[in-house]
Amino acid sequence: MFISRNEEINKINNFLKDGNSLLLYGLRRIGKTTLIKEALNKLNRNYIYFECIKASEPVNVEAFKNLLKEIADYKDNGEDTFLEIFKNLNKEKNSLVIVIDEYSYLKEYYFASKKMDSNLEAIRIDSEFQVIIDQYLDRNKLILCGSSISTMKDLLSYNSPLYGRFSTIINLKPFNYLDVKKMFPSLSNNQIIEIYSLFGGSPFVLSKINPNKSLKENICELLLNEDGILRTHIEMNVLGEMGKDPDLNLILKVIRNGVKKYGDLEQKLSLQTSGLLDKKLKKLIDLDIVEKQYPIGFENNKRKTHYVLKDNLLRFYYSYIYGNENLISLLGAERFFELKIVPSIEEFISRRFECMVRDYFSLLSKTQNDKTIVNIGSYFTSENEYDCVIKRDNNKYEVYEVKYTKKPIDLSTMHKEIVQIKQIPGLKISKIGFVSASGFTQKIDEVEYIDLDKLFDINN
Repeated sequence: MFISRNEEINKINNFLKDGNSLLLYGLRRIGKTTLIKEALNKLNRNYIYFECIKASEPVNVEAFKNLLKEIADYKDNGEDTFLEIFKNLNKEKNSLVIVIDEYSYLKEYYFASKKMDSNLEAIRIDSEFQVIIDQYLDRNKLILCGSSISTMKDLLSYNSPLYGRFSTIINLKPFNYLDVKKMFPSLSNNQIIEIYSLFGGSPFVLSKINPNKSLKENICELLLNEDGILRTHIEMNVLGEMGKDPDLNLILKVIRNGVKKYGDLEQKLSLQTSGLLDKKLKKLIDLDIVEKQYPIGFENNKRKTHYVLKDNLLRFYYSYIYGNENLISLLGAERFFELKIVPSIEEFISRRFECMVRDYFSLLSKTQNDKTIVNIGSYFTSENEYDCVIKRDNNKYEVYEVKYTKKPIDLSTMHKEIVQIKQIPGLKISKIGFVSASGFTQKIDEVEYIDLDKLFDINN
């Protein structure tokens, strides 16, 4: 079932009309191939889809030629580079959209027989495709894809031969919570919050969830089971991108489901010397696993910088599974779930619920084309943290208190929070609001209330 991705399909459509080359990248199993094929089939375009293998260019060239001969009646003239193939394709009358997937594999392997330096070979491959884009796409279109985030981002850097060459660039992101609702329309809003908070927005991951089973059953089967498909996916694919670097795992274990300042990481890790922690964090950021966050009003303030895991599934993995593998094996999945996950799962979900609320306002502003919003985030004072704060272009702020609890917010709690919010130093408060997963016992005039029905009522 293909859902959402309307913005990306529109970008691909515009690229096919006016451009000649497109770069599409994103985490492994995020839906790149599905998106491309869906878009090209929907737009009724003839295309060739080729996925590179982990081998040298001649091996990939031979496989690519065999595919062309099979699908497009290509005449093999003994070419041994992609450049030569595209040069010949450019002479053909028929036009094609040529998709080269996992392009990074071409950059990672080199000609063993020539004993060339791998970095030089990677640059040579990029230079080859630079010439292809510049000279040999008169009739055809080229789409380059890849899952190695750092490698694909390098193509956009100033030092890359492919810098400035792409007509369109798409960094494919995970689904948001509204997309998850579309995948599981029979589930309640509360169930969608649970699934999104624990499993994240990867289409592949979500496709493995059985909506007819309980949350516990899905977690035990897919993640706690040693051979669970999602646990295998994380350990073989996602973590494989990090390479064999134990320090990266330690950093992620420290961050887990929370937010950590640089100083917190320094204290808990022995990486203080020679800027090693900076290098490790940069690698995780380049891999799209960790991101920096700044509280509103403290943008680019290094002392206030927080580091968070971007993917909810990885948050769950490092909160409960990583480091507990032996205990899970000893106790069994169900017993481990009851002892180690049940006591803290509500708090785990509540943190993700706060992020969903901030996403709600972001999606709402885009849907309504609200250009008065200049920032959405959290806000900190020396004593308190405020879950969702919106800054307007008139330098006024809207503050929303977010509650993920099984009971509705009562009047006493609301009055207490309102007094606290009004006393925030230095902020001009224009609106106060409450967001509750379980509703409200009563309502106060001039306060905005958002329940789950409203949270899910966005046409995106």
